[in-house]
Amino acid sequence: MHTTHTPLIVALAVLAIPFAADAGEIHYGSLKDQHENTLLIEYKGPSAGPDYYTCDISTKECESEGEETPDLFPSVLGSKSYVKSADGTLAVKPMVVGTRSYYFLYDISGSKAAKKALIPYSVPGAKVYISKNSGAVVFKKGNMYTRYDIATKKLSRMTLRQELSFFSLSPDAGYVTGYNYNTGKHELWRFSDGKVLYAPSSMQSYVEFSEDEEQLAFLEDVDSFKTLFIMDSDELGKANPTSLRQLTEPDTEIEDYLFIDSTLYFMANVDGPLEWDLFAHTDGETELVDTDVSYGDYLKRVRADKKDYLAYLKTTGKNTNVVLLSPNPGEPVTLTGPKSSSASKEVEREVVEYGDRTGVLLSPADGGSRDSNLFIWMRGGPQRQVAKSYHPYLSYAVYDELLERLVEGGNYVYKIDYTGSSGYGADFRKALTMNVGDVEMDDIENAIEEIVDDVRVDNVYLIGNSYGGYMAFRGIVDFPDLVDGAISINGVSDWYGLIQTIPSSPFKKVFNGVPDSHNLDEYFQASVFLGMEELSNKHEVLVVWGEEDSTVPVSQSTHYIEYAETQNVNVSSLSFQGEDHIIRERENLDKLCKKIVSVFNLDDVSCAL
Repeated sequence: MHTTHTPLIVALAVLAIPFAADAGEIHYGSLKDQHENTLLIEYKGPSAGPDYYTCDISTKECESEGEETPDLFPSVLGSKSYVKSADGTLAVKPMVVGTRSYYFLYDISGSKAAKKALIPYSVPGAKVYISKNSGAVVFKKGNMYTRYDIATKKLSRMTLRQELSFFSLSPDAGYVTGYNYNTGKHELWRFSDGKVLYAPSSMQSYVEFSEDEEQLAFLEDVDSFKTLFIMDSDELGKANPTSLRQLTEPDTEIEDYLFIDSTLYFMANVDGPLEWDLFAHTDGETELVDTDVSYGDYLKRVRADKKDYLAYLKTTGKNTNVVLLSPNPGEPVTLTGPKSSSASKEVEREVVEYGDRTGVLLSPADGGSRDSNLFIWMRGGPQRQVAKSYHPYLSYAVYDELLERLVEGGNYVYKIDYTGSSGYGADFRKALTMNVGDVEMDDIENAIEEIVDDVRVDNVYLIGNSYGGYMAFRGIVDFPDLVDGAISINGVSDWYGLIQTIPSSPFKKVFNGVPDSHNLDEYFQASVFLGMEELSNKHEVLVVWGEEDSTVPVSQSTHYIEYAETQNVNVSSLSFQGEDHIIRERENLDKLCKKIVSVFNLDDVSCAL
């Protein structure tokens, strides 16, 4: 039965920031390091690189440093290998002499390192951490933690009962925090008295402290959504803390959260699954800071001139840049490196629901033509989501560019968030488990049926990478009357064989583990081979893979081709030497585009950058 699709948000084809006239290359930046007032930003993309830029925090100006990592830090004891503080002003350098280790504390804020202290700790092989406020050094050896207070030069020790996940230190290293899977609780171990306290949460996440350690934030499951809470730290351990406050509503997911001084910043999709915005909570009030931010990297604290800044990422067009939010108060300032590159102005983007699933419909700005085709894009994961324009992850952005080219050639693309995607709550993510090849394929079939009622197309093609590549294999045999072709990029064809070969594969989660008596039926029912003999001459299948794929073995593609040929399927192939699970090189991405054009007779599609 046809259900009218529901438009959610229309994303403008022409973005707000001016771009260069040409489409340009993809450049994704990330903050890699800090030395006093200098930030080191690394840009990656399909062309040669990575490229490095140094940016002055005071002037917000950036300079290109080329492809070699610039040398920002001085040597310590003849080496550049040491543990640094977050602001790049302190270093701890171990020196092993016989069975003992000596740990030296250095000031590295200038051009030359200056020795500050020999820390009175000599256990060899300990992991070293410098607190976020650079006031303490913590050593971890097994479950024994030792804190060195830099100001007082005193040591304090405590031994935890067991290893903790989501390990972190509070800003002054007053607490060691982590999640205990055995008890299902957050444990907060306090150095001052060795006492363990518990946060009122059972969700596997991390605890974030304010700078003065008087407040803490954490996630809890509310109606299957990751929900953000804040409370006063002096109420830790109380059964009903009066200061506990819920900051986000149900049906909202949290991607990251970070205190800067006493302000809690967090990324959340308050206005819809694909709407990731940045918020600030302080003095009991929450305000919107910025819209359409990127979750391609964590929120980060930058400290310079005794001020704290928030650093986050924002993708505009085909570039992701670092944005600095100045303190008390301030406006976001984008640190620009390479020349900005525009998303295509020939593509209209609309967030819609088809088949009761959210996705992004890409349409030709001129309205298309009678011989348009429809491509259903199914990204990998499955616990990921699509994006309105270019994806926060560079590994998906390269395919967003490919999809743009298809649309520029007069075709339609629907990027769908199928069952199992993130951003819609835990229940939606978990609904795929033990249902592989079933529920998510219903999503695709339902979406196609509704789209072709709204958009006039000649042919329908499935295209996906990784898990989405599996769905392309599966879809063409599940509903051959709806689908005319499939493109699988590093896709899975045999789940049983994959997990048997790589038992550590993250894909085993959707089957509740490696194959055994409890899930064999689910492994076999997910087959892409049953029904292949029913495909007709009109069906085309293109199989693409990287020869160095360490996630989905090459055999998953080659065995599919071998069997497809025995069933007289029209199957073509394209492989890339040196490529892993994601096709990254510009030359190869262009070859992939040209191969799709050739196999599916897309004469109006141009693969030129």
